Amino acid sequence: MITKKKLVEEQENLLSLQGLVEVYEEIAAGKMQKERGAVIQSRYFLAGLMRMYHRAREAYSKEENTGVKLRNRNGLTVAVFVAANSGLYGDIVDKIFRDFRDYGTNNKCQLVVLGKLGVNLMEEMMSGYMYNYFDISDDGVDLESFEMIMGYLMQFEKIVVFYGQFKSILNQDATKTLVTGEMEDMTQKPKIDRVVYGKYLFEPSAKAIAGLFEGEILASIFEQTLHEASLAKYASRMLSLDRSADNILKRISKLGMTGRKLDHSNRARKQLNTFSGVRLWQ
Repeated sequence: MITKKKLVEEQENLLSLQGLVEVYEEIAAGKMQKERGAVIQSRYFLAGLMRMYHRAREAYSKEENTGVKLRNRNGLTVAVFVAANSGLYGDIVDKIFRDFRDYGTNNKCQLVVLGKLGVNLMEEMMSGYMYNYFDISDDGVDLESFEMIMGYLMQFEKIVVFYGQFKSILNQDATKTLVTGEMEDMTQKPKIDRVVYGKYLFEPSAKAIAGLFEGEILASIFEQTLHEASLAKYASRMLSLDRSADNILKRISKLGMTGRKLDHSNRARKQLNTFSGVRLWQ
């Protein structure tokens, strides 16, 4: 049977937990606001850059003796799972992993995991699969780690990145992007003008310029996916913590009702004992 002392202790613990949740929620909200403006602006900028790149790619691919293979590739596909290092991100990481797992099991590709939570999910759900792991920061993009990851990914023919994308505070989608510039039916495939007007002159050569252009675009798009993932994770964390705070308040309210019922029961018991004593003396 629950006692008044236990009720008071649980209420105190819940109030302490509520304060901790509110602090984490404020931190997540601040980080989300910090990332939000830059990410949204970069999203539209890179979409336009991709359209321009594809038009240039289409132009120089039609030049005589000009190939479209701009970097040394191994002919393989790599799937990249952008996870996280810490928890309290709601269900967004699990949603991304499900898409990553489906793609990895249905396609012949190499697997790359970013973030310690991704390692835990791989051990639980895809223990028989080989993968490469890279550490990433949950707070922004670490230049050293980014260069190391890009150095590894650049060897692949196709790079498919699975990450979370911010739609609104209440909606963060698990999505995927093909960052290597090939035309493929992907969720983030840009709309491309199929007609190229006029001819282009390239100096020193179309291949040299396009190769540099492609490398810069790959790095920019991949960096954008990391920022998108960070924004989506913090928005998901804020939403999850807000729900937790509501549940804590409901639990505190329920404990208050239980405490009042317990007080009534104790008073009623004391009154019965008093009446019983009076009758005994009579």
